[in-house]
Amino acid sequence: TSECEKYACCPLPPYLEDSGCVIEEDDNAGRPLRDVCFHLLKLYSDRHYDLDQLLDPRSITSDPLDCRLSWHLWEVLRALNYTHLSQQSQGVLNTSYAAQLESEGLWEWAVFILLHEPKTQ
Repeated sequence: TSECEKYACCPLPPYLEDSGCVIEEDDNAGRPLRDVCFHLLKLYSDRHYDLDQLLDPRSITSDPLDCRLSWHLWEVLRALNYTHLSQQSQGVLNTSYAAQLESEGLWEWAVFILLHEPKTQ
C-alpha cells in the first residue's frame, strides 16, 4: 500500500543485484526487468506465464545480445511441453543465437541451431 514501504528488494538479475540500482520498469516493453529464477517460479505457478520475459537475455546477463542460456533454456522448456512462445519469438531467438555462434567462428553450430527453426504452416 502507499502507507507501507517495501520490505524487500525486487528480484533483479545477478549483474544488477549489488549495484544499488532499483529498476521499476523496462523502457522497451513497459514491464519490469527481473531475474530468470523469478520468471521460472512464475512459470511454475502459472503454466501460461509470458515466455518472452523469461527468455529475455537481460534477465540473465548484462549483454542483451548474448542468447546462449536463453536458447538452451527454451529447448528445455520445449521438452517439458511449454509451447506457448510465438513462432516469431522462436525465430528471433534461433537466429540471434546462430548469429552469435557464427560471429565466434562456430558456423557448424550455427547451422545446428538453425535446424531448430519453427516450421511455418
